[in-house]
Amino acid sequence: MSNKVSHNEEGNMSLVGHLREVRNRIALVFVALIVVFFACFACIKPLANKLLEMGKNCGFQYVYLAPSELLTSYFKLSMILAAVIVAPLLLYEIWGFVAPALTRREKRAIRPALIGGLFFFFLGAAFSYFIALPFMIQFLINYSASEFIQSAISVASYLDFMVGMLLTFGLVFELPMLAFVLSSLGVLTPQLLRKIRPYAIVLIFVLAAIITPPDVVSQFMIAVPMIGLYELSIGISMVVVKHRKQHEDEEDDEDEEDDE
Repeated sequence: MSNKVSHNEEGNMSLVGHLREVRNRIALVFVALIVVFFACFACIKPLANKLLEMGKNCGFQYVYLAPSELLTSYFKLSMILAAVIVAPLLLYEIWGFVAPALTRREKRAIRPALIGGLFFFFLGAAFSYFIALPFMIQFLINYSASEFIQSAISVASYLDFMVGMLLTFGLVFELPMLAFVLSSLGVLTPQLLRKIRPYAIVLIFVLAAIITPPDVVSQFMIAVPMIGLYELSIGISMVVVKHRKQHEDEEDDEDEEDDE
């Protein structure tokens, strides 16, 4: 009876300890998010002006349609920027909590993906800002040009479009890291990726049509990089699967030597 009680107490303490750890990690991330948000909000105007400058150079004239629209846009932009900045800390805290429960293979799959995921996210955002967005904006303003219509646009609508495209490209560029993780865990193979390639391309264009503005150029600007990333994912999957098989063969050889 006493043994059962002691085991229950240890289990309860373990559960309480895990809950306390989760609370502390969440609190740390939340405090960091608040602090970074206020820091971003204090200097958000130069960043917003940098985004607005791209449209202005193409001929946009900006207006705001409600007294609080500009302030609300700055607030939203600051919150998104703070979330992006704090994301590495969030990933670190999640990793610190779940890592002890993961197997060696799962750790080998996820640890590089955390760093690579951040790299590919910012690579996608940079591709969007320096290549895709200038082309999109120039095309849209030229396509909409008319002697009867002036190109005045709401500040909130423009910033929502810009931030939406930056985040979209950042997430789209995570595809190679997703392939890396799934291939490392044995869920995905390059043979499967090649087999479903035609269906994946169709799905890519459907997704591009859903997540972009209703114009063909924006859809192609999303779809073409996604197809390239899909091909890159096949290559990554090939390398990972080959390395995983070599590692498994080495482990089997070591087990055979131990048996002898």
